[in-house]
Order: sequence, then structure tokens, then C-alpha cells
Amino acid sequence: MRDSLNIENIEFYYGDYKVLDEINMKLKPGEINILIGVNGAGKTTLLKAISGLLKDIRGTVYYDDLDLKNMSYREKGKLISFIPQNIHTDQNYSVLDIVVMGITPYLSLIENPREEHYEIGRQILKELNIYHLKDNSIGELSGGERRMVYLGRVLMQKCKIILLDEPNTFLDYVRQHDFFTFISKFVKEKKLITLFTIHDINLALRYADRIHILDKNKIIDVVNCRESGYEKRILESLKKIYMRDFSIVDTKVGPMIIC
Repeated sequence: MRDSLNIENIEFYYGDYKVLDEINMKLKPGEINILIGVNGAGKTTLLKAISGLLKDIRGTVYYDDLDLKNMSYREKGKLISFIPQNIHTDQNYSVLDIVVMGITPYLSLIENPREEHYEIGRQILKELNIYHLKDNSIGELSGGERRMVYLGRVLMQKCKIILLDEPNTFLDYVRQHDFFTFISKFVKEKKLITLFTIHDINLALRYADRIHILDKNKIIDVVNCRESGYEKRILESLKKIYMRDFSIVDTKVGPMIIC
């Protein structure tokens, strides 16, 4: 499929330990793809491998028939963005400055952001409901607020591929749902390619189009959440990777899995 992201036979080792084993995925534009698995399954490593942050990766990652290994850092900066789980910073930049930094891949080495870029940044902050933080130092913010700011930078960056590692970390219950409601709408409108890791299976059930299940360094199933009976497939995979029983409860917003 044109404009899809194809991950083919990805393998990665930490020393002699194989962390990723023949990972094959096809991520389509306009879909929320969520990656689940137990701690240590290799979820974060997979995101880093796709984004090009790790060396000595075996296999290929293609976007629209382009091998990401052959792209320059500037080209990758326009195409793909990765937000890690923990965002630590001792920078004193303002929130607005951090967001506007997303335009950097489009500027020359001697070029600075212009007022028009700052105006776009202000509009993004308004969309994310954090405009009131625009003059705050990024170091003053809570973990959840920082995550929203760096999402703003991704939006400024105008990437076609967004990789998020546990994006609901540090967000309270309501803001988690606000975040996924916003990002789902944005991804579908802009036809973006996504892969998010989360541990909350019920968030995945509610917002994912496809759920990719990683276990023992391999993708063991990919569940289309628009197909009938998808929750039963998820249930069987959860039983396999956690080795315990789960049950399903139907609610007004969809199925919920209970441990």
C-alpha cells in the first residue's frame, strides 16, 4: 500500500541477547496502531529501531518504497517523530520555543524561526488546551504537561509518522482520554502513520484501530479492532502472554477487560 510504513525482518541484539526477532509489520495511514506486551518484551526498543535511533539493526524499514536507512537526518526529521516515555530536561526554553523548534528540519543552518512560525505554534498550543503555559519554562512543568508540549512540537514538525512510547504516562484519567480523543481525530484527518505503546489494555481497546501484540521479542498477533469478535482474540493473547485468566465486560463505550 502506497504511503504505508513497512517493517521487514527487524532484528536487534543487546550483546548476545536478541531483543527483537524477525519483526514484520505494516502500518497504514490514518490508523491508530497500539503495541502491547509485558515489561521487557521489546516495545520501546522496537520504536527506537523504527525511528533509526539504534545502530546495527538488521532488516529494513520502508516508507513509500524509501528505505529509511538511506535518508539524511534532515529528511528523517521531516518524516518521523519519536517521543520517549520519560522526558527529562534542564533547559530553560519557554513552552512556545519548544513547540516552534519542530520547524527546525525545514530551516537552513543559518535560518531562525520567523513570526509566522510562532503564530502557528500559538495555534497549536490552543488546540492542545495548554496556551496558558506558553511563557512557562519547560523545566517548570509536570511530566504530563511536558508530554503535551512535546506533542505540540510533533504537530509543528508536520511528520507523517508518529511514534509514542506510553503517551498516557503522567496524564491523569481525564487527560488520558482527552489526549487519545485529540490524537485519534488528528491522525485520521491528516492520514498519519502511528505506533503507540501502552500498558492500559482498555485504552487500547477503546481507541486502537489495530492492536499489535509483542511477546518474547516477536509479534504474535495483530488484531483488527473493527472486526467482529476482536476482543476475544485479544483475550486469548493476554492469557498467553500473562499466563492468567481475564474476563470481558460490555460497557456503553465498548468492551472492557478485567484481570
